[in-house]
Amino acid sequence: MRTYQGDFVIDLPRQTVWEFVMDPQRMGPCVPDLLKLDVESETRFHTLVRVGVGPVRGKFNLTVEVTVTEPEESAELSVRGGGMGSRVDMKAKLTLSDTESGGTKLDWRCDAAISGPIASLGGRMIDNEARKITEKLFANLREALSSVSEQVAATSTETAEPESTD
Repeated sequence: MRTYQGDFVIDLPRQTVWEFVMDPQRMGPCVPDLLKLDVESETRFHTLVRVGVGPVRGKFNLTVEVTVTEPEESAELSVRGGGMGSRVDMKAKLTLSDTESGGTKLDWRCDAAISGPIASLGGRMIDNEARKITEKLFANLREALSSVSEQVAATSTETAEPESTD
């Protein structure tokens, strides 16, 4: 099992970030190389993703289940599935906390295990690819949340009434 972790700060209130990551229609597209997204429920969705490790390329069917561990503060994502005779099992923990500036810090930690023919390609190659995919997921999430932040800022500017000069 390999562990990856990181964090980022986004200029949005924690509740807004929480609502985003708990919405499969918004969170699902953050999955790297997503080909298909089927939302089963608020806490479960299925994806078809393109995977490439070295010369081996193919598609994986993955099921993502979200478990709230502390409302508006932490959740766990379980990702299971496979393709090309290989399996992936991943557990990710997301923790949100307020920043002094009114934004949100998102800490993430991911434990991933890969088995089957892909795992036999070599530890370093697998580790690099798994790290890239995991980091890309959270980079995509950060980018999507940045877009939300920009939309909120634009809406706030548009709805602000001009001051009267009487």
